[in-house]
Amino acid sequence: MYKIRIHGRGGQGAKKAAKMIGLAAFKMGKQVQDFALYGAERRGAPVMSFVRINDDPILERGYVDDPDVVLVLDRTLLDLVNVADGLSENGVLLVNSEHKPDIDTPAEVKNVDATSIALDTIGKPIFNTTMLGALAKFTNIISIDALNWAIEEELSKYPQKLIEANKTAVRKCYEVAK
Repeated sequence: MYKIRIHGRGGQGAKKAAKMIGLAAFKMGKQVQDFALYGAERRGAPVMSFVRINDDPILERGYVDDPDVVLVLDRTLLDLVNVADGLSENGVLLVNSEHKPDIDTPAEVKNVDATSIALDTIGKPIFNTTMLGALAKFTNIISIDALNWAIEEELSKYPQKLIEANKTAVRKCYEVAK
C-alpha cells in the first residue's frame, strides 16, 4: 500500500489535492481512500489530508501515521508541525519552497517552487494542484494523464480556461521538478 500525507493551511486546497490524487489513482485502476483532518479550524490554520493507494481493497482506517510521501503546501508549517513524523528513510518529503529546506529526516527531501509556477501559469497562487505535478514526477504513483483527468473531474464546475491553466501548471511543475 502507498500512503500520502498532505500538510497545508485551511483554504490552500489540501483536501482537494488529496481528492485529485485519489481520482487519478482510481483512473489508473487502483483502490483508493482520500480524506481530510480538520474540525472547526479557520482559514489559515494547519490542516492535513491523507491518501491511501493499493491494488487490493484497503481495509485500514484512520490517519496516515507512516506515509511514503509527505507533501507540504506551505513551507511556514515546517516551523509549526513535525511534517516528517513517521516518514521512513525510503520516503519523500516534498515541500513547496524556492529552496530545499533544512529539515532533520532520513527521508529524501525535495522542493519545488509551486507558488511561482502557479502564479506564472494560472495567475493566482493555486499551488495545491501544481504540487501534484512534482508528486507524479518523484513517485510515479500517478500519471500525468490520470492527473489531468482528475483535474477535469474535480474542477468541472470551473471555467475551462482555469482547468487548462491548472493542467499547464501541473505539467510545468512535472518538467522542472528535479
